[in-house]
Amino acid sequence: MNNRPPGKGQNRNRRRRRGEGQGQGQSQGPSQGQARQEAVIEQAKAARPPVLRRYTVAFYENFAQAREDLPRLGSLQADFDQINIVIRADGNMDDPELTKVGKVFAGEAWTLIHKRRVDDGWYNEPRE
Repeated sequence: MNNRPPGKGQNRNRRRRRGEGQGQGQSQGPSQGQARQEAVIEQAKAARPPVLRRYTVAFYENFAQAREDLPRLGSLQADFDQINIVIRADGNMDDPELTKVGKVFAGEAWTLIHKRRVDDGWYNEPRE
């Protein structure tokens, strides 16, 4: 038996006024305003030429070798937009010393991916 006064103690989330929510004459897709805004964004992207970035890669067996090569990596920063530092050993890809000069990829899998990119000529031309 419920000793509470009527309307008290009920879950408010269960109550819903008629006309609210989906199915009461509201469209289920994006509103016209959203569609118009997305169209404007697409037009702006199409009008703007893509920005081409120059990438390079440097391979190391461990983090110590990469840190020893920091002066050379720093000198590459003037010639490339991004330096991918690939280290075969597992470790912290957020290493503060190395992330100052490039993006760090650590582990066997990343080494394989970037070696394939080199074989495919991915680093030979600028990319978006």
